[in-house]
Amino acid sequence: MNSNDPFSTVRHPVDRTLATAVAESGEEDVRADRYREFGESIRQYVRRHLDARPGYFVLGGLDHLTEEQARRFTVAVSRLAGDLLPQDGAGALLRDVRDRGVRLGEGATGRYSDSRQGGSLHTDAAHRPGRLPDIFTLFCFRQASSGGALVTVHVSDLLEILRAHPEELAALRLPVHFDTRDDTPGVPLTTERPVLEFRGGRERMYYLRDYIEIGHRHPHVPPLTPEQVKALDLLDSLLDRRDLQTHGRLAPGEMIFIDNRSIVHGRTAFDDEEPVDGGRLMLRTWIGLPEHGEGAAAAGAVL
Repeated sequence: MNSNDPFSTVRHPVDRTLATAVAESGEEDVRADRYREFGESIRQYVRRHLDARPGYFVLGGLDHLTEEQARRFTVAVSRLAGDLLPQDGAGALLRDVRDRGVRLGEGATGRYSDSRQGGSLHTDAAHRPGRLPDIFTLFCFRQASSGGALVTVHVSDLLEILRAHPEELAALRLPVHFDTRDDTPGVPLTTERPVLEFRGGRERMYYLRDYIEIGHRHPHVPPLTPEQVKALDLLDSLLDRRDLQTHGRLAPGEMIFIDNRSIVHGRTAFDDEEPVDGGRLMLRTWIGLPEHGEGAAAAGAVL
């Protein structure tokens, strides 16, 4: 496991006055000329930290924002990095990640983001039909009383080991069915894509083991082959390795941008012994970049 504060070298403070102005300017106004320099900084961070390692960066110094300001800031700044993508059938561009008293996979719609459990490292939206986010953000408005640290593993570290297992690597490039976790009429029960795919000149991963297993329980879906199960078991064993993981706990008023193409992530289980105002609250956006993968040129469906 890496440093106790893996964000120390990729944390960029935001001037308090600027942050408040962005939050008050609204989602579209932030593209105005007076914010051009800030927008260029965000896209520079994408180039420097997401298109290369470590695959994430943090904006800090935002703890003075009210909850409504934090919501507006999160959406506005996400637009500076690329295209905001909807996170549900209603087209919501911002989602609250908090404990809703369910467990991953519970019922037809229970999702990881609705629970307090840890583990189950994944990429966001692997189970969603259509365009998937290249980046996702989390604004930490309230942190849990204990736990809730982000856990990340970089795809390049996984591939370095998987290349010594060519059969399993080949199996991970075969399509699997992800349960869409959506019971909306007209939405398919599963979506099909590989766990590993070479796309846009880079390796990309789509993963959440539970959603794959639920997807393959549907009557119309064939079971996973023994080779696929073996490959997924190997992948899970690698994701469990502490020497491949980085752990970091966001503080209230920090917003992290994570490369959803190259970072498999999760969290440690969290607890709110005496929850304040509803307990742990993260605000999430999904961001799409141009198909050619040049995230810096970008300026401006649920887990």
